[in-house]
Amino acid sequence: MTFSSSRLKTTALALAASTALIVAPAAAQTLRIAGQGDLGTLDPHAQNAQVTMSVLSMVYETLVTRDRDLNPAPGLALSWEPTSDTTWQFELRPDVTFHDGSSFGAEDVRFSIERARQDTSQFVNFVGTIAEVNVIDDLTVEIVTTETDPLLPGKLGYVFIMDSDWTTDNNATVPQDLAAEDSSFAVMNANGTGPFTVTERAPDSRTVLERNPDYWGEMAGEIDEVIYLPISSAPTRISALLSNEVDLVVDVPPQDVQRLEAAEGVITARAPDLRTIFFGFDYASDVLRHGETGGTNPFRDLRVRQAIDHAIDAESISRVVMRGLSQPTAQLISEDNFGWDAALDETVVFDPERGRELMAEAGFADGFSTRMDCPTDTYTNPEQICQAVSAMLSQIGIDIELNLIPRTQFIPLLWERESSFFIIGFNTAYFDGMYVLETLLMTTADDGEGIYNYTGYSNPELDALAREARVELDVDRRLQLMQDAFRIAREDVAYAPLHSQTLVWAMREGVSAQVRPDNWVEIRWVEMN
Repeated sequence: MTFSSSRLKTTALALAASTALIVAPAAAQTLRIAGQGDLGTLDPHAQNAQVTMSVLSMVYETLVTRDRDLNPAPGLALSWEPTSDTTWQFELRPDVTFHDGSSFGAEDVRFSIERARQDTSQFVNFVGTIAEVNVIDDLTVEIVTTETDPLLPGKLGYVFIMDSDWTTDNNATVPQDLAAEDSSFAVMNANGTGPFTVTERAPDSRTVLERNPDYWGEMAGEIDEVIYLPISSAPTRISALLSNEVDLVVDVPPQDVQRLEAAEGVITARAPDLRTIFFGFDYASDVLRHGETGGTNPFRDLRVRQAIDHAIDAESISRVVMRGLSQPTAQLISEDNFGWDAALDETVVFDPERGRELMAEAGFADGFSTRMDCPTDTYTNPEQICQAVSAMLSQIGIDIELNLIPRTQFIPLLWERESSFFIIGFNTAYFDGMYVLETLLMTTADDGEGIYNYTGYSNPELDALAREARVELDVDRRLQLMQDAFRIAREDVAYAPLHSQTLVWAMREGVSAQVRPDNWVEIRWVEMN
């Protein structure tokens, strides 16, 4: 995978003051990061959201991590290997301690996986095939799966490891329930093995992290403190960078890229985003929850979904709203993911007239009204995209009530399946389209299948193909099965794809940060001078 930057360079700044006998110690380095949304919790098994995972990855760690080329690499596990079709053995890293000084070991791995399997966890899919975790000794864990799971190491790269004693002693053995008012100790407190500890947590204001002096791993830079600042206003976020109030902005709006590239003392860097943006429909309700549809659910009719496809002008959105920093797509995964199909990537022709014909054929010649739920502080330019699409859909008779809400309200709305029509962006976690098939497209089940299927979409043929693909060891055969499943989803218009994004970060000169295509800030790779 190739990463590029517009002016990627670092400038060495020599900061020294001395007398004949005394040399002053180096000044502490604080990295101030600004993003458009805040992390939702400190509980590492409660919310699978990009910003939450990115910040928590500085505090908690996983068995498997990624190197700079995004290949799987040892994390808290030194090595792993399958010992049978349904058994994996992980050798753990010795001499690792949690932030409170307690030792990391096999029991913490077993406990954390069991905790991630509970109903309130949004990480069930990552551990859904695990039948049992056996502690062989303090530094050896055997994981038994219900079926062959060649992707298990990659999945465990998203399951943070907690201290079993600390979590139990603080009555936090159950992950936070995001749908309830949960005051679990782990929501506002943390105890990981990572390079930073949490010293301050003020939701929607700031999260302050301090360097862990006992961290086992290597860091590219000598950063002593990280301050994460959620700044929802794009102009304010960019102004903060230009006025040296923050050091790194990870959500740069397309309309500001050219300005930042020309700004003195600012560096921009970009990478293709693994995330794809698309629209989802409520299939589950007999009568649409939000809107006036004559006592029906129009989204259950394929012709209505096809009409929406024809009504959305993705090329115009890419050109005008995204300033060219998006690629219109007909797929739910981006090109850098296993499972992407070039033959399937033909976007539907923008044709409002055909859309109106399809609406009439479906019995909605006079149209209908519905609510579109749209987060204002996640994805790139979501508000502008939703406004543009609302205007486009009015051309085929769909009257949109635009519900612009912060991410903290949007995610629970999806989780509770309370949305009729919504925009959503989806990453592919371990860089494999199987993640999308299992979590977004499969029929919802207790074992994590369809855990993020907020629409109620269900196709038994797709389910069967996905189940066969996820245990298939032959790479070519697995690819074909996955592409067949994605083809079914496209023919069904399970979702209406819009585009994949280009990630752009901006940082002050002297900061060097590699853009990961999942938009995580990998703090181990960041340098300041």
